[in-house]
Amino acid sequence: MIDLRVSSQSLRRVVSAAAVVAVLAGVGERAPAQPSGDRPDFSGIYFPAGFARRTPEELPYTPAAAAAAAAYEAEFRIEDEPGRFCIWPGMPRAPGGAPFPIEVFHRDHDITIYWEGYGMFRKIYMADQNPPPPVLPTSMGYSLAHWEDDTLVVETTLLKAYPYFSRLATSSDAHVVERIRHEHREVNGETKTFLVNDITLTDPKIYTEPVLFHAEAELRPDLFMLEYTCTNTIWEEYLEERGLTLPDVDSFPVD
Repeated sequence: MIDLRVSSQSLRRVVSAAAVVAVLAGVGERAPAQPSGDRPDFSGIYFPAGFARRTPEELPYTPAAAAAAAAYEAEFRIEDEPGRFCIWPGMPRAPGGAPFPIEVFHRDHDITIYWEGYGMFRKIYMADQNPPPPVLPTSMGYSLAHWEDDTLVVETTLLKAYPYFSRLATSSDAHVVERIRHEHREVNGETKTFLVNDITLTDPKIYTEPVLFHAEAELRPDLFMLEYTCTNTIWEEYLEERGLTLPDVDSFPVD
């Protein structure tokens, strides 16, 4: 199903970006703070390069999950999509490719990822760098990583249940393994850098076998992050129901 809120945000973002791209033309990529050693540095701004490919295409539901999926499809409408109410897609859905930039900050002991869409953020801790202990289940879960050559292997647990079968449902037993790496390719005669993520989801309460994804995002130093105001429409609908009108503060005179 299509998230109407995301589609509207996407349109506004394209218009805004077009208005300022000329201003930023010619601005070079700032060198990020490099992690020590010879490992790849994933720092930078990326843009999804197509939506995630999934294997198998038909989700291998358990009998209980198949019944829940059928009931969900029969009872829920597009207006009931969680994205309309600012519920984060979280892991393992976040790397899949919503049409918004992603910014990565890479340090020796952790990686922080910001998604413009929904204002999501995520922490990945290096397992050998004294990571903090997990606290509560979250939509992004608790992620520990280690290197295998130039590939970062990330294991994520402690995820909140995501019971929305219009997307990729997961229970609190979900376990996600990612293999993240850089790939450099020739595209139209120019060398491009891609952040490539092979994802394996295991969730015995929902799926009878692992579900695999392949997601990619292109390094785009020409892009920048904008504010994603997911809650505006919900707030405006509430005010309309109450018959309330906010003052137009920009029309006030300057004393």
